Amino acid sequence: MRLDGLVQGWLTRTPGLIETLFDRLPDVLFYVKDQQGLYLWANQTLIDRAGLLGVDSVVGKTADQLFPASGLSTVAQDLEVIETGRPILELLRLYQTKRGDRYWCLSSKFPLRDDAERIVGLAGLSRDLPRPNERHQSYRRLKTFLEFVDRGLDGSVRISEAAEHAAVSMDTLGRLVHEVFHVTPKQLLMQKRVDKACRLLEDTSMSITDISAACGYADHSAFSRQFKVATNMTPAQYRSFRT
Repeated sequence: MRLDGLVQGWLTRTPGLIETLFDRLPDVLFYVKDQQGLYLWANQTLIDRAGLLGVDSVVGKTADQLFPASGLSTVAQDLEVIETGRPILELLRLYQTKRGDRYWCLSSKFPLRDDAERIVGLAGLSRDLPRPNERHQSYRRLKTFLEFVDRGLDGSVRISEAAEHAAVSMDTLGRLVHEVFHVTPKQLLMQKRVDKACRLLEDTSMSITDISAACGYADHSAFSRQFKVATNMTPAQYRSFRT
C-alpha cells in the first residue's frame, strides 16, 4: 500500500479528525463546495468571519451570500474552476467580513472528482497574510525599497527601478519580500495600490477616474480590472458597500 493510501485509511477511520484539524487554524478559511458552488462544509474561522454560529448556517449558501461585501463574482469564479477543472493557486485577494474587517489573503481552489473522474465540487482555502514584522532584519533591508514604492504609488513604479534604487538584485528583492510579506514584489505593489484605492473610495468623494490616477494607473479600465481581480468587485461596487 502506498503511503497516501495508508494515510487516507487512517483519516477515514478517524471520523471528524479533518474537520477538527482545520477548525484549529485561526488564519485559514477552508471550505468544500458542491457543483453549484454551495457550501457543503466550512471550518470555524470561515464561520466566524461570516458572523454565523455554526456550520449548519453555512451549508447550502454561496460565498456571495456569506460575504456580500467581498465581491459579486465569487460564485462565478467557483463555477469556472468546476467547469474547467483548472485550479486557482495563491491568488492574492482582499475580502471583508460581516463586521467590515478587511483581510488580504492568498486564495487557492481545487476541483473535486468522483470515482468516474467527474468534477463534483471544489475544495478551497484562503490564508491570511500575516502582518509584517518591522523588526525583522529583512524588513530593515527593504526599508529603502518600500519608501521608494510608497512615494511613487501615484506614478508608474517599476519593480526593477525600485530594486536598483535600493541597491539589491531582483532575486534578492524577491527573496526578502517573500520572507517579510509572503508575496512577490509585483503582488506587494498591487496590494499597496489597491489599499490606497480602498482608502480613497471610502474616505473621499474623488471620482474613480481621479482615484485611478492617484494610484498610478494609466487608465481607468486598467485600474478597474486589477481592482476587481483583487476584490471581486468594481471600484463603484466597493464604494457603494463601504459608504
